[in-house]
Amino acid sequence: MNIIVVLFVVVVPEGLPLTIGVSLAYSTGTMFQKDRILVKELDAPEKMGEVNEILVSKTNTITTGNMKVAHFLCEDKQIKNSRKDTLLHCELSDTTVEYIKESILFNCSARIEMDHSHYIPVGNATEVGLLKFLQDADIPVHLMINQKLQNILTVSPFNSYKKRSATVVRNPNRPHMVTIYLKGAPEEILEMCLTVQSTNGSVPLSDEVKKEIKIVVDDMAKKPLRVIAFAYFEMEYDQYDAQFI
Repeated sequence: MNIIVVLFVVVVPEGLPLTIGVSLAYSTGTMFQKDRILVKELDAPEKMGEVNEILVSKTNTITTGNMKVAHFLCEDKQIKNSRKDTLLHCELSDTTVEYIKESILFNCSARIEMDHSHYIPVGNATEVGLLKFLQDADIPVHLMINQKLQNILTVSPFNSYKKRSATVVRNPNRPHMVTIYLKGAPEEILEMCLTVQSTNGSVPLSDEVKKEIKIVVDDMAKKPLRVIAFAYFEMEYDQYDAQFI
């Protein structure tokens, strides 16, 4: 096939675009017939020939890395993030909203950089998406994230064995308290929790409630969404032991 194309181009130079088009059409047709690969753009195989590495998610999908919070479950409510300030207008208690903000900002390796006149989150795509979620609600993340810098006691990064990350912070809003913020796979985080945040505050996490949460998590994962759970634990500063996590 390549020899025929070369000879044809030599004889009729102006036929080059047509020849390439026919060649690509034949190639994409063969890909569909043999491997059931549907190519919508004829020049896609040529462009992909220049690619050395392809990075995909655990679901084998190629994304732009622009993550966004789509849904969240809190206080027995399933909330769709449908507007910029959803977090502040979804009837969650002030205490719960405060813990959500702290859980995102204090257990986070992403940072905030200044770009001309805007504060831009930079770092892990998932954490950047969470920071943008707060920014959309006009929460001053660039100020809050700096509160943890002088107050971090211990950091346990995410790994595939523990399936969660943890940051221990001497709480800037409650200096006599130490707060451990956890973030990770829901099935791992749930097993570590004894209580859950509800409209009536913190209540015991029963097996029935745990099952209901797992059902919602499974439904989100099937959409498919990347599902992350947040948890926290507080203690007096003089009771803290770094081996706790």
